[in-house]
This record gives sequence, structure tokens and C-alpha cells, in this order.
Amino acid sequence: MLKSRNELMEMFGNPAFVPHPRFNGMVTFPGMSSWITAPLRIILPATILEIYSIDYVRAGPSEDGKTAQFDHFLRFQQNAFRLWYQIDGQGILQNATKNNFGSTHPGLLGVMDTGQRHAYLHQRGDFECFVMEFALLPSNQTKYFWNWEVEGKCVLAEHERVIFENHLFNLLLAVATGRDFQGIAPAAGMLEIILTGFQKKLITFSQAQFPKNKSHLLVQKAQHFMQRNFVSLQHQELLAQECGVDINYLNIVFKKETGRTLFQFLTTVRMEHAKHLLEEGTLPIIAIASRVGYPNNNSFARAFRKFLKESPSEYRKKHSAQSSSK
Repeated sequence: MLKSRNELMEMFGNPAFVPHPRFNGMVTFPGMSSWITAPLRIILPATILEIYSIDYVRAGPSEDGKTAQFDHFLRFQQNAFRLWYQIDGQGILQNATKNNFGSTHPGLLGVMDTGQRHAYLHQRGDFECFVMEFALLPSNQTKYFWNWEVEGKCVLAEHERVIFENHLFNLLLAVATGRDFQGIAPAAGMLEIILTGFQKKLITFSQAQFPKNKSHLLVQKAQHFMQRNFVSLQHQELLAQECGVDINYLNIVFKKETGRTLFQFLTTVRMEHAKHLLEEGTLPIIAIASRVGYPNNNSFARAFRKFLKESPSEYRKKHSAQSSSK
């Protein structure tokens, strides 16, 4: 039986929330940050769904205990797809990589592409959202050529919101209370959530024995591998082995399709992650270098300056000033 929002929240008991481990002024349900210690794999006929993390983020109460407030600017960077569902509140979601913006409000469901930086600026209302990081991989039953796409966002109708949020809060309850029989209850909830993305055509994939554009699929496979392995990928031969073609041929095809070489694309992926870590302002620059695949601070600093025409420390200082002024 479907429950109302109030009934769903009452299931968690008291106290229902704990401080969020990443975002100051936020709260979450217990167990969100520690439940998944390894990717959860759900094997379907044509695809393997890998879940890397789930997160519930809610603005905590202020000192008067009545109104909600928090650091109004949240930053996200993922190595996988990110599903975002706005439960409450209104704001602006920015794709910092592509420098475009979109408004958010209750019922908004969207999927963010892998390897991109996003920021959320809250404007009004009580902020509350759900986030899931996941990947789609070809299963053993797929035909040779396999392709995935993610696209945009939609707003769920009122009756769709009720169904979706019942799946969502039942999932969160299973994680928060430990009521999962060997992970089955959360896996079922996650699958219901992802299925909504498929139904709304936010997530699509196709498979074919003889695709119309083999080069395009080859490039996408290379991009996906670099986005998932940018830290450890030190030799392009590993990429050639993954794609099953000669590295010189792959470079030619990749440059023709994207206008960039494999090395340029890999550098862009690393720099997007570096910018996010610098904007967060918590890690030493030498630690960021190893986090994004550079053997030492000097090689990272040279690559960063060549890419952005400024040093990592200059970039951090500029963006710290921008954040404090918001």
C-alpha cells in the first residue's frame, strides 16, 4: 500500500537523522555513507547495473530548531552516472563542465553524465534530495556492439512522485535500519529507481551486430574506459587492449570523431576532477596530484598550468574567494 510523505518519514523513528559526513549543515539517514563497501551488481539480460553509492541529503535545522539552513552551494564530481531526485526545495543546478544551468523543484528527476562537475545553489524552501551513482555495462548476453546514453531530466507527475518516493524511502529505510536480507531489499529498491529512469528515457542503451556507426561506438567505449580508469591509466596500450584495436588506429578514429587525441581527452578528465578537488579546498595539492593520476606534484602542476593557464594554488585561491562571496 502506498504511503504519504508523513507516513514514510515516521517509519524511521526518532532520531531519524545524523549529521551528513560530507556537507556541513546537512543531515542524512544513518548508514548512507557506509552501506556500500563494494559496487552492488545487478545483472539484467542486456546490461549489468553497478551501484557505487546512494545518498540522502537534507538541510538540518538552524539553532532555533525551526528553520532549515545550510551552506547553499554544494559541489559534486562523479566517476559514474549520477541520478538526482529533488524531493523538496527549489534551486539551480549547474553543469560546471559545460557551463549551463537549470532550475530544480520538487519532483525533478535527472541523470548527470559521468566525469562532469556539477554544483547546486539552493534558493528557497526546505532542501531535500536523493542521489545515486551508477554505471551500465554490457552483459555476457549482449551482441558485440553495445552503447549507452544518458539524457537530461524530467518532472514526475503527482501520482508518479507518490510511487517513486515510496520506492525511494523503502530503500532508505532498509539501509538505515539494516533490514536487508543479504542486500536483496536495497537491490530491489535501487532497481525500481533505475527502471523509472529507463521508462522516462533518461537512460537508454542499444545493441547491434552491425551498427551504422562503428567508429562512434568505439570512441564511446574508449571514453568510458578513460573516465573510469583515469587515475591508473598510465599506458595507452591498456586502452587499446580494452577496445580491441591498434592504438594508432584508435587515436585516428578518436581524433576524427571528437576533435581531440586520446591524451587530450584523458587530460581533460583528470583536470575536471582536479578542479573539483581544488574547489573543495580540503586536500593538499600534492595529494590531489596522485588522486587524478599524476606521479608527483611537479608533473601535475605543469599539466594544470598548461591546461588552465594558471597554477593549482592560484585556481584554488580564486575559487575559494568566489565561494565565500556567495
